[in-house]
Amino acid sequence: MYTLKAIARRASLLGAALALAVSTVTPFAPAAFADALNPLTDRSLTLSSSSPGWDFLDGSGNALYAPPNSGANGQKTGNTFDFKVSTDSTADTDGAGPDTGTGNPIKAMTFQYCETSAGNCRAPGDNLCQTGTTGGGDCVYKTNDQSLATDDKRSDLEFVAPSASEIDPGDYASIINTAGNSGVASRLPLRDSSEGTFVVYYYDAVNDDWNQSTGWELTAENVEVHSGAPADQGDGHATGKNNYVTLTNTTGQGLASGTQMKVVFFATDANYITNPGSGAFFVKINTYTDYDDTTPGTVAVDQADLIDGGVTVANVMNQSINIQTKVLETMDFSVGVVDPYTLNSADTDGGTPGVQSPLKTANGEDTHGQCSRILKGMNESDTNEPKNTLLMGNEDGEFSLETDQTYSTHSYWRLSSNSSAGATVYYSGNTLANTVNDLILPMNAASEAPQRGTPQFGLALANGSNADNTTVGPYEVNYARERTPENAGQFGIFEYGADNAAGAGVHATVATDTAGTSYHTPRLFPLIPRAAYDQGAGIVNTEYGTVNTAFAFDSNSTYIPVALASQDTEVVDCVTGKMRYVANIAATT
Repeated sequence: MYTLKAIARRASLLGAALALAVSTVTPFAPAAFADALNPLTDRSLTLSSSSPGWDFLDGSGNALYAPPNSGANGQKTGNTFDFKVSTDSTADTDGAGPDTGTGNPIKAMTFQYCETSAGNCRAPGDNLCQTGTTGGGDCVYKTNDQSLATDDKRSDLEFVAPSASEIDPGDYASIINTAGNSGVASRLPLRDSSEGTFVVYYYDAVNDDWNQSTGWELTAENVEVHSGAPADQGDGHATGKNNYVTLTNTTGQGLASGTQMKVVFFATDANYITNPGSGAFFVKINTYTDYDDTTPGTVAVDQADLIDGGVTVANVMNQSINIQTKVLETMDFSVGVVDPYTLNSADTDGGTPGVQSPLKTANGEDTHGQCSRILKGMNESDTNEPKNTLLMGNEDGEFSLETDQTYSTHSYWRLSSNSSAGATVYYSGNTLANTVNDLILPMNAASEAPQRGTPQFGLALANGSNADNTTVGPYEVNYARERTPENAGQFGIFEYGADNAAGAGVHATVATDTAGTSYHTPRLFPLIPRAAYDQGAGIVNTEYGTVNTAFAFDSNSTYIPVALASQDTEVVDCVTGKMRYVANIAATT
């Protein structure tokens, strides 16, 4: 199947073409001209598309989503023949006769596409004459390319096989689902025909699987008949296009009576079947014990060598149903100071009446969503709580900065977009300043480590670095913080956040609340952080260990936004960035 890629352009026109095909199954219906006692039974023909040969564009009027062998493409179709043999053609090893096999394996099969099920055979189609007149004895029918260029909605059936070849046995198991009794294709061979274009296989009822029959060669030619003689173009009796396919095998394939067999012709860029422009058509199928290849460039079969046959399968052309709609460009971008995934969705006080969970208090919801928006505070209904406001500094000193500590705080953002060209997140702003424009110096735009006693202000993503994750992520959010409980008697409290009361990680109830495939652990991927801003997760104060972080700030971002993270080839699905901010001052700041 083909997956429709998200469209980046606003209001881009999308379309789908759905072909409704019919597969006819005929249990027993011998035709008059062949062996009526040994027909192929339970036979069917399934088309990859029942669209006419002139109909091969998708709902948007282009071929992008209508490749060869797809339901929307009637110009380059594939055919699947499914039937059971009547005659036992396995080896007669004990000489006892037909009860143990005839000893004459199938060495040839023919498939003749005709307008009628018996008698005369004109290849199906409705092209007009390029020269002469129909019925005048001098009509030369247009090629399908000519008809496509000059006529409205016409085409002739044509089996195009300049480089047809058998599916390589090494690729067979990956193309055909061999387990069980379905035997359907699980994927298509490559469009360049390098893996082959057709396959013959049969059902092994003992082992309940499908075995490939190998050694087959394909020839496509024009065989049209009128009044018992070869028909030429003229009088409307012949289109002149390839309608007769012969498969030959020097070794042959012996099958027990009743064995189910399939022959699949796949459509590729260069090898395919073009459907007729209208009406029904029939395919006459026969199997043979021998074939004559004494004449170079030709393959002939003799009716005396017929095993099973004299049967047809039918199908009919119908234009595909086109569906048109639009998907507008969408984006969901939330910026705030609390990630709801860190909040408990259950009451934490034993169910005291009137008390709700931290999550319900924060955003009014009882459960976590699959891509919950970042919140602006811990209490949605508290109008006195500053929204999207961060405090940084000594909590016991009215959140003031000090020369002997590096202080930090953090916020979050979450982004989703259906743009196939990805997205980029920028920042824009000034360094810390007072009302008379005294500034704390911004960190180097190329990043630097925090250093006590040096005026600094910077920011970075706390999601893991390129060095840690290369360029494929996951860049998971690092919820850890440099914060020691006051009653622990250790160090100080150097990182304060608006989500101070939340835990330092994703809450255990999130996975339960967000059951479904859309949720993933909060991460930045597929966005890739810019090198100057990918080292915000880690230590900024020596009391907690060796300083291993770096931050940056570009003072020009006030006028020209600076990129933090970007992706230009993939859809951005619910990515989360944790922004960490640090500040240091000197004694003279």
